[in-house]
Amino acid sequence: MDKNDIKEYANHLMFDLNDEELSAIEKDFAVLEAQLGLLDLIDTTNTEEMIYPFEDDTFFLREDNADHIISKEDALRNAPKEREGHFVVPKVVK
Repeated sequence: MDKNDIKEYANHLMFDLNDEELSAIEKDFAVLEAQLGLLDLIDTTNTEEMIYPFEDDTFFLREDNADHIISKEDALRNAPKEREGHFVVPKVVK
């Protein structure tokens, strides 16, 4: 990834980066790529795939049963603003 790629991504995220910041991000990304490349050197030929991170059964988890359901109208009744059956919230992205 070069500075042009970083500038493009920053532009999509609406960040203004100066040359010093671009250089720092470029160096950090190079280090990250090198570290991730080390993972390719690990021999995993006799390693069993992990389906779930815990060997124990998860019988202790509760069933997900809906026991208290409110109507859409009741939910919207508590909304500070509502329009066309939806919550209206402040805009968080410019």
